[in-house]
Amino acid sequence: MEKYQFLKELSPSLDRKDTQGVLAFLSDDCLFQAGNSEPVKGKEAIGNTLDNFFPNVKAINHNMTDVFESGDSVVHRGMVTYTRLDGSLLAVPVCDVFKMEDNKIKEYYIYVDWSELFK
Repeated sequence: MEKYQFLKELSPSLDRKDTQGVLAFLSDDCLFQAGNSEPVKGKEAIGNTLDNFFPNVKAINHNMTDVFESGDSVVHRGMVTYTRLDGSLLAVPVCDVFKMEDNKIKEYYIYVDWSELFK
């Protein structure tokens, strides 16, 4: 498996709104923070966060274009398009920052502006 093969599979898991698929890439004690939400820790809490978020959007489509790494940190940058429940679209830049440990995501930060998503 390539060093960061998970990057080819993580965004599609998010796009499918597949909580278990996303959790498979995380360490058991992963720290997760999405946008300006409060950070959560552990797979169960992260799973609950995703399960609460996914029903609020009709669809998600990531187009990730860049990967940068330094030591145990990986940065993944691109655009994400959300289809709201009313069918309207919102496309915004997104940047994911991962701290890796033993080929699992130990810390997962999503930098995205969701301020317009639920308007």
